[in-house]
Amino acid sequence: MAHPKVVIVMARCSHSKQGFGIRVEEKSSQHWVADWAFAIKEAAAKREGYDRSEIAGSFEIDAAYPGCPHCEESSFVKCGSCGKVACWDGKRTTHTCPWCGCKTEISGSIKNLSVGKDL
Repeated sequence: MAHPKVVIVMARCSHSKQGFGIRVEEKSSQHWVADWAFAIKEAAAKREGYDRSEIAGSFEIDAAYPGCPHCEESSFVKCGSCGKVACWDGKRTTHTCPWCGCKTEISGSIKNLSVGKDL
């Protein structure tokens, strides 16, 4: 039996600006499902290489996804300016990125993400 392809996306809480990782598993060819999130310091994430690769395809959030470990927001958004990921409530139509400060309207769907391997 083949091992599942699992990667980690580095994200930031939109409220506290604290770092967290999102576990994403490839369920079928280029179909990725976020199923777990955990607090992590950005320095540790950098050492782990959580931003060294990129995945592409379609993305969804599993019903079991616990949300942001800092504020419990149930979804995430990718900034159209800096390309980094942050938690999101899934409802607001605008978002201020906790990475670069850019305020943008939320639209479309995520097509690719920077990731690292889950070792």
